Amino acid sequence: MSDQKNAGAAVKAALLANVGVACAKFAAAAFTGSSSMFSESVHSVADCANELVLMLGDKASDHKSRGDHPFGLHRVKYLASFIVATLLFFVGGVFAVSQAAGKLGGLIEGTVPREAESLELIAALVVVGVSACLEGYGLHTSVHEARERMKRVKVEDSSLVGFWRRTKSAELASVMMEDTLALIGLAFAGLGIGLSIITGDELYDAIGGMLVGLVLVCGSAALAFKSGSLLVGESLDPSTRAQVVKAVESTSGVDRLINMQAIHMDEDSVLLCLKVETSKLDRDFDVQTVDKIETNIRGALPWYEWEIYVEPDIWRAQH
Repeated sequence: MSDQKNAGAAVKAALLANVGVACAKFAAAAFTGSSSMFSESVHSVADCANELVLMLGDKASDHKSRGDHPFGLHRVKYLASFIVATLLFFVGGVFAVSQAAGKLGGLIEGTVPREAESLELIAALVVVGVSACLEGYGLHTSVHEARERMKRVKVEDSSLVGFWRRTKSAELASVMMEDTLALIGLAFAGLGIGLSIITGDELYDAIGGMLVGLVLVCGSAALAFKSGSLLVGESLDPSTRAQVVKAVESTSGVDRLINMQAIHMDEDSVLLCLKVETSKLDRDFDVQTVDKIETNIRGALPWYEWEIYVEPDIWRAQH
């Protein structure tokens, strides 16, 4: 479980870094009046809230159930990730867009001065550069954890996008999305501020701020889809499923695997239900065969915590 400990440390480190980045961005936004920088400030606050909710969800998921949740509280992690996506990211994105749209409207109507203060915007651009370095380091950490995770669960896939789509870790999916959105948002903010410095027109800064908010909204939709899928319940990935099938069918005493249903309770806990046909219709033989099946599955995939239910049955061809 070492990667889980590392993931928790990474979330805490990201929270501390984002608190500092948010303070710097708000100071720069107040000093410069930059719409892009204000949108980025809102983005960083959303990131901080994101990490706090994920930490609370992770802590709550470790609590033992008193019986009202028979399979434990593992899925609180998924609920926390869904809250992050639907409320914090989306609300932050909509707020940033509305602020940028207000400034953009004022610039077009002439109620807000269009002349840009170059020295002030240069200060904002420096903050963008420093923030990009910190967020880049955070993304590097997330990618490192993703690759460690792939090695740990024996998933062969060099595509990080493929990993993000298949991972059952709500924290890792959220942090990877957060860091990616942060870098994209900073690129738009830097572009808007840079063009305002070059042209002397605040219009580009306002457009940059709106693009940052739109990035946050689109990212929240993608994360909501992912965390919502995890919350509803995702099955094993194809390679893991194939290993389970092989472990069951290779068990002595098993004639046929009739049906298999599996669902991730969290990234490391799996609920597995099997229906198998055994070689004998004998109670003692079936009990021994079921024990062998469970032993084979746990031996083949020891990195998961298994809750296994096996029902011996007779296979009937479907007509």
